[in-house]
Amino acid sequence: MENTLENPSLLRKILKIGLPIAMQNFVLTSLNLVDNIMIGSRGEVALAAVSLSNRFYFIFIITLFGVLSGMGIFTSQYWGVKDRESIRKIVGMGFVVCLALASVFATTAFIFPSQILSLFSNDLELLEKGTTYLRIVCFSYIPLALSYVYIYNSRSIHMTKLPMVVSIIALSINTILNYILINGKLGFPVLGVKGAAIATLIARSIEMIILFIIIYKSKDHPLRGTIKQYFSFSSELFKKVMKKAIPVIINEASWSLGMAIYFIAYGALGVAAIASLQVALTISDLFWAFLIGFGNAIAVIIGNHLGAREIDEAKHIAKVGMLYNFIGTLILGGIYLLIGRYVALIFNFDAKTIQDSINTIIVSACFMSVRGMNFFLIIGVLRSGGDTKFCMFVDAISIYFIGIPLAFFAVYILKLPVHLCLAVVYTEEIVKFIVVYMRYKSNKWINVLI
Repeated sequence: MENTLENPSLLRKILKIGLPIAMQNFVLTSLNLVDNIMIGSRGEVALAAVSLSNRFYFIFIITLFGVLSGMGIFTSQYWGVKDRESIRKIVGMGFVVCLALASVFATTAFIFPSQILSLFSNDLELLEKGTTYLRIVCFSYIPLALSYVYIYNSRSIHMTKLPMVVSIIALSINTILNYILINGKLGFPVLGVKGAAIATLIARSIEMIILFIIIYKSKDHPLRGTIKQYFSFSSELFKKVMKKAIPVIINEASWSLGMAIYFIAYGALGVAAIASLQVALTISDLFWAFLIGFGNAIAVIIGNHLGAREIDEAKHIAKVGMLYNFIGTLILGGIYLLIGRYVALIFNFDAKTIQDSINTIIVSACFMSVRGMNFFLIIGVLRSGGDTKFCMFVDAISIYFIGIPLAFFAVYILKLPVHLCLAVVYTEEIVKFIVVYMRYKSNKWINVLI
């Protein structure tokens, strides 16, 4: 077998799939950072209010990711044998499930915003601002869900440039509108967090409209289909897909809920701690964009090879990809450590909050490698082989039986500052890596599903 490290066609394939995904996530995070700076200019409470409101959005979007990445296992394998008819049926399933989820989350956010936010904080000003934001931004959930069906299925068929360009356009509009509406430019009133919510709603709606128009104007696009083609899937196929997808959905939903519970613990440290943590995590996401792009590219390529029953090649790609990923996490973690502190100084916070942000950045950078390896092995390798139940169990056990107890222990018993609480919580990633790596070595993750 030709050494993958010396195979230029494979490297080109990884870059073709992974680079647009990485750039899409990088631009998203960059503009999110700019948005946070603009919202932060209205004070720590405004940033904390949006941050906590977005914990609910985070649960929603990660649940969507679970649905579509679970279904994407089949899309990747069907694309390996160029079965377009079945791919369109997977897209139709995605529309049904994601639209139902979006409706439930949007309705809950609109009716119970203060109850959701009170789980994280009892600060009255924060609750007031967060409720205003959540009641508007929840209407963006439905266009976002419909867009994501096309975006994630596009990744599975190697067509990643279109979603990247459309997302960059939409996110740029979001940033421009944030500047205008948050700060009251061009004759608009100063709307603060309300302006941020309106900007998000407009941008997500535009993103959906552009995606639908482009795909339906392209007669040969693999994802373009009629209503009949989308929804002609049988109950047997639906059950088969959901059997693999449900563990991923539960996995991602429980993981995102776990992340939200972490913030319940961190909320006891006060508004400044939440703001400093949000700064550190947003800057961290700039570097995670590249790891996400690489991991998704490897997952698609492995899925294509498994669909074509090229088992040895799939195993070899996973092995080489792990080496690339390890080197990448070390480099990105080092860069994050070097420049993160300077980015944190841009925020309009007091000296203590800035220092807390810098300390949190240091901790996050030190754990980037082990966290990046876990992401690669779970998302890039195990799930691409259909090993979804194992991924579900290992994530749930590590978060709920190790991470969350450690978070509350660090906050309420040890009474540590936010950066040391984060360090204590991240030790669960080390335990997870040992378990996940052993699973990878066993080859039990390899399954041909079509």
